[in-house]
Amino acid sequence: MKTLTRILPTLVLVAVAMVFFSCQPQGSAPATETATATGTTTGGPTIVYVRLDSLQVGYNDLATELERLEGNVQKAQDNIQKEMASLQREVQQLQNKAQQGLMTPNKIQSEQQRIGQKEQQIMQQREVAMASIQEDQMRLQQQFGERLKAILETMKEENGYDFILNEGGGGGLLMANDAFDITKDVLKRLNAQEVPVMAKDSLE
Repeated sequence: MKTLTRILPTLVLVAVAMVFFSCQPQGSAPATETATATGTTTGGPTIVYVRLDSLQVGYNDLATELERLEGNVQKAQDNIQKEMASLQREVQQLQNKAQQGLMTPNKIQSEQQRIGQKEQQIMQQREVAMASIQEDQMRLQQQFGERLKAILETMKEENGYDFILNEGGGGGLLMANDAFDITKDVLKRLNAQEVPVMAKDSLE
């Protein structure tokens, strides 16, 4: 699923992660002992991070939908290839008839026009199918972002996090202590809710 595994990268990262970068109010706050992912830290903002790529791979509902969309892409490609192969055979048959003198010039011209229109219809069908699949991709992106946002906001309130960063997948975090990685906890909550992601089937 090389194509579809990239449907939720930069846009989700920007739309979701930026919402979670909530810092303390202006002004100096008293140093307190604040809970972190696996322990405590004294004073300063509480910073944890998630691995967005791992969340996308490990989220069961999302993985199922990505697999379905991948199947739709393959089905669309197979259908187009079959129709084009059929059209090519038809063209070859017409060429053979023309070479044998079995078709009048007017008939050849009308057949050329018909073949051209049929080819255009096939291309239009392909565009419609791909547009529908792309719409599903955007819907999945939005739904994943909304669910992740809700979970991170809840965890932020429960644990007093000041920043939730993203490590990898285009995030600005280059390296971090694994002790501050809350990916497993986030993924557990994602899969525990198990609300099916409803993306319409692109090719009925």
